[in-house]
Amino acid sequence: MNTSARTPLLALALLALAFAAGCESAPVRHPKQTQEFVLTPGQPAPDAELGIECAVRVVLPGPQPGSGLAWEIASNNAKVLEQMGEPAHAKGGGASTSVSFYSLKPGRSALKFVLVRPGQAEAEPAAICELTVHVRD
Repeated sequence: MNTSARTPLLALALLALAFAAGCESAPVRHPKQTQEFVLTPGQPAPDAELGIECAVRVVLPGPQPGSGLAWEIASNNAKVLEQMGEPAHAKGGGASTSVSFYSLKPGRSALKFVLVRPGQAEAEPAAICELTVHVRD
C-alpha cells in the first residue's frame, strides 16, 4: 500500500481512538434495595426513606397513547439522587410511566414531575406529581 493511501486510513484510525477515549459511559448501578412509589396527581405522597446505594422507582399515571403528552422531571437534587435512565412506559396493564433514581449520599431530594407537551415553552402542566426522598446513612 502506498503512502498516500495509508495516510487517510491512519487518520481515521487515530480519530476513532480519540473518540473512543473521550466517550464515558454511565456507571451501571446495582441497588441494594429498590422501593416503588405509585404517585397520583394532586394527592400527597408519603416521604421516601432510603439508604445509600438504594433506589426509588417512581410510577406515574399515563400519559394515554396519542395524547402528545410526556412526563418530565422538573426537580431533583442530583447530588443526592442520580437518575437511572429516562422516564419510560411501565410494564403491565394501563398507561403509566416509570423512572428510577439511585441514592448517592445522605441528603434530601424533592422530586417533581410535570405532564407536558415536549418542546412547548412555558406550557401549563396537565398534571403534577411530587415525592420527597430522604437518604440516610
